Amino acid sequence: MGLFSKKSQSVVLIDAGSASVGGAYLRVVEGQTPLLCYTARVPVELRGEESITEAMIRSLNELCSLLIREGAAALHREAGNAHIDLILASVSAPWQDTTVRIVSLEEKHPFVFTRQLMEKAVCTTAPTSDRMISDTSVISTTLNGYETAHPWGKRALRADLTVLTSTIDKFAAKEITKSIRKAFHSHHLELTAFAPVAYAVVSDMYPLQKDFVVLDVSGTATDAIIVKKGVIAGVRTLPQGVHDLLQACRGAARNMPGNGAIDSTRNAAFAPRVEEAETVWLAGLKKMLADFASEHPLPRAVFLLADEHARDFLKRLIDESTIRTLWLSEDPLSVIPLSPEHTASLVKARGMADGDVFLSMLALFYSDRLTKR
Repeated sequence: MGLFSKKSQSVVLIDAGSASVGGAYLRVVEGQTPLLCYTARVPVELRGEESITEAMIRSLNELCSLLIREGAAALHREAGNAHIDLILASVSAPWQDTTVRIVSLEEKHPFVFTRQLMEKAVCTTAPTSDRMISDTSVISTTLNGYETAHPWGKRALRADLTVLTSTIDKFAAKEITKSIRKAFHSHHLELTAFAPVAYAVVSDMYPLQKDFVVLDVSGTATDAIIVKKGVIAGVRTLPQGVHDLLQACRGAARNMPGNGAIDSTRNAAFAPRVEEAETVWLAGLKKMLADFASEHPLPRAVFLLADEHARDFLKRLIDESTIRTLWLSEDPLSVIPLSPEHTASLVKARGMADGDVFLSMLALFYSDRLTKR
């Protein structure tokens, strides 16, 4: 079978975060490893009195210009044309919110569990007027107390569904959509929250790891996705991210070590500001995890997601903090900063594409969804 007889798609990926926005052109060809042929990332930096949403949209406009000016040519060289099948944009905190709930169905007499019955039960919660639902999925089904991966057509007296629902701030969604449509005109656009992307991809990358935490640290917020027995047990959000840490360290930038990590010990004048920012973030993170630990034992594997310039710094903060005391056993806590090296064998990057862990995860999320259709 020749290349042109295989199913293939060209997709624009956009990662809208409060620390930076990233974009890529993805080629998905049936039977082949997903390929990024162009990537770009633009930092989100506040100017004057503008809000974080305004700053993100300004960076997104700049990113879209790069995707059109440089990326379209890179796609044409790879695919032989610049046709785009879909634009998939993921939205992170503080604009996305993800919740987990249990929906139960119970009857006096046995009933047949069907897809239609499930869909009707799941669509019972409406978002508030300022938010829109971006993702709703059933991540586990229990019939008569027994979890089953294939519930269709089975009879039961009771069904318990674990439902993952993500919403996006309507104003941010509207502005993101307007910016992307202005750049790409009439191409099909889909918005998704990043939390379900991170859960799905990390679960696939580490199939033997059934209990873990994903810490997604953006500019103004930190999401903790807690997974137990392969299913999301909770999502918590901390309203602090890397912006305060970076601003505290900005004056000490000339004294950064060679690896680019932020080191407060290199500049005594900025040490109190850096220490205060670190303390606030760590205290919030510890409380967020402690609230969950009061109900469930915390997983010992923590996957850390952050922009490249902050990744190692945040790992050091966690390693050196008292957060480790939340884990009562003597087994060592494993903090794994996810980097492009972790996805290199799963997603190729060539031409004008660099390794980008967020865009690679989005590529894996889309290609996996495509194969399951």
